[in-house]
Amino acid sequence: METLGGFFQHARERQGLSLEQVASQTRIQQRHLHALEEEDYASLPAKVFTKGFVRSYARTLGLDEDEALQLFLTSSNSFYERTQQEQQHVQVKIEAAHRSRFNWNLVLILFVVIAGILFYLLPEQQENPTPTAKSEAPLPIESLQEPKPSPAEPPHSVSPAAPVDAVPSPLPPPVIAPPTPEPEPKPMPPSLPASPVPEDALGPGGTLVLEIEATQLTWVVVRSDDQAPHEALLQPGQRITWKAKKQYLLTLGNAAGVVVRLNGESRGPFGKPGQVVRDILLKP
Repeated sequence: METLGGFFQHARERQGLSLEQVASQTRIQQRHLHALEEEDYASLPAKVFTKGFVRSYARTLGLDEDEALQLFLTSSNSFYERTQQEQQHVQVKIEAAHRSRFNWNLVLILFVVIAGILFYLLPEQQENPTPTAKSEAPLPIESLQEPKPSPAEPPHSVSPAAPVDAVPSPLPPPVIAPPTPEPEPKPMPPSLPASPVPEDALGPGGTLVLEIEATQLTWVVVRSDDQAPHEALLQPGQRITWKAKKQYLLTLGNAAGVVVRLNGESRGPFGKPGQVVRDILLKP
């Protein structure tokens, strides 16, 4: 059974084309075309973009796109299955590390709470001991002496001293627990200002500023005016900018995965998620 690399290489050599010539026609980098013929899938971008390369290469050589795509799926199946298993293994390790960190944080929080409770309860128990029925408080010296009668009163009106047991014990002063300080509110982090296209980006002569921001993993090819095309694989959140005089010609490997602005004005959308769209002309 013919392999994908031999399928492309034999057809290209029969037509007398070099990899450089095919790269200029397909706008795919020469190293990616070489990786397809060598079936070196580790040197190629994500699977969805590589499928777009396979269709474009087959179309340029006049081959059956469906047949080329079937050969690609057959030859790359083991590679992508192994890559997916490795990614799942890494994800399991990351999740286990997060769970372990969460458990230790929970233990630390419980320890702090218990220590705070003991800090406030133990001093209060020491300052307020539980009174017993048999405890005897010392009596003042004056209460033990027999009171002297007043000169104006007759001797028979002198009252006897109160019994020792009748003298009440002084009560300890109430203990007021210190108020718990309220936590200070954490300052909110300042919000980052938006980064619009600066006014000086529009240079003399009506410079066109193209800004592409990725919301999903997207392969893009940008050609400014008559310059050579530039290719990039954008990660989500990544943003790139170009300048030109007249126009831009775009190729998007994931049409719904980017936000395109020309001189600050949004353009698009240009297709559905995962759809490869070519020769998108942008002018003022």
